[in-house]
Amino acid sequence: MSQWETKAAISEAINGYSGAAGRLDIKAFTAFFTTDAEIYGVASLLGKPEPTKGHEQIAALFSPSFDVLEWLQQQNTITDIVISADGKTATASTGLIETAKRKNAGTIILTARYDDELALTDKGWRFTKRKLTPLRFQQLE
Repeated sequence: MSQWETKAAISEAINGYSGAAGRLDIKAFTAFFTTDAEIYGVASLLGKPEPTKGHEQIAALFSPSFDVLEWLQQQNTITDIVISADGKTATASTGLIETAKRKNAGTIILTARYDDELALTDKGWRFTKRKLTPLRFQQLE
């Protein structure tokens, strides 16, 4: 696989993650992580301990949030994809604007950056580590 094809496959994984989030599909969302993946930055934003590790904890963290939403949309600007020499791991940074509408409540807007570590698995590229750096979080009426 060429470097261009590898970067396209990594971009597809990042965008697929956002698509699963937009469908509020926790099973598809969780599948974009390796079974031992770690997430930083999201739990602390929700007032919970860090890090979130593995599929079970990831689903337990995100499911309640998905359950209270009418809809969610993520817009990504993927930058800095760096592929390891062996082509089996990579890092990426993604600028994120997320807008979500809560049931019976206002809209949430998050501007943030994800810094990612990914691995090539038999199911394609998956996150092994995802760190969210919130830049602005706003709740609208």
